[in-house]
Amino acid sequence: MIKRVIKSAINGTINGNNIKQSILDILSKSEKPLSTQEIAYQLNKSWHTIIRYCLDLQTEDKIFKFSLGRISAWQVKNG
Repeated sequence: MIKRVIKSAINGTINGNNIKQSILDILSKSEKPLSTQEIAYQLNKSWHTIIRYCLDLQTEDKIFKFSLGRISAWQVKNG
């Protein structure tokens, strides 16, 4: 049981890093800011998952957010 919990925690971290990198890749290739929903659609992930990782990336000062009414749009920070 404990091994299964530890394995899940490790896989979650690896998966989380992959999702963050995928978000950065998508935003880097985009010519315009992308909404959370657009990113979620491209990665085939839920909106909730993507907003969580986008907020993490924002806290890490790698991306920034535009608010367009109730929609959040994201863009990679340059430099």
